[in-house]
Amino acid sequence: MPSYARVFSIRSLFAALVLTIVAGAMGCADGEFRLGDPFDRQLTFTESQHRYTTFVRWAEFQKARAFVADDNRAAYMEQMKSLKQARFIDYEAEPIELDTARQSATIRVTYTLYTASIPYEFEIVELQEWTREGISNDWRVYSVFEGLERLASN
Repeated sequence: MPSYARVFSIRSLFAALVLTIVAGAMGCADGEFRLGDPFDRQLTFTESQHRYTTFVRWAEFQKARAFVADDNRAAYMEQMKSLKQARFIDYEAEPIELDTARQSATIRVTYTLYTASIPYEFEIVELQEWTREGISNDWRVYSVFEGLERLASN
């Protein structure tokens, strides 16, 4: 007849095993489990998006450029020329729209800024279209700004 302590120990071990499996499954479902990158060399989607947006917010466009898709970098840097004199005050990101295959995501980010020629605050919107190839965490952005014509006209 098994002792009470031994049965309790087996149940605790079984509960810990189930909890570990559930936690691992939740990591996969969130797209953050890195089966192909066990040493954590690439950024997750949320880390990439946050870093990119923070670089833009602080006008670090050369650093932000590293997150832009290769075929979009020239157009991106052309857009950024009109933001050279801008002083960003804040930004706000809307919820992420992630496709069911988890290969692309869309985010609208609203930046609040001003310039010396426009001494009051105004907003521009950036539409960020993020994509990746396969299951990698190498997310790249296609960026389009709305409202830049206000800067160009002043």
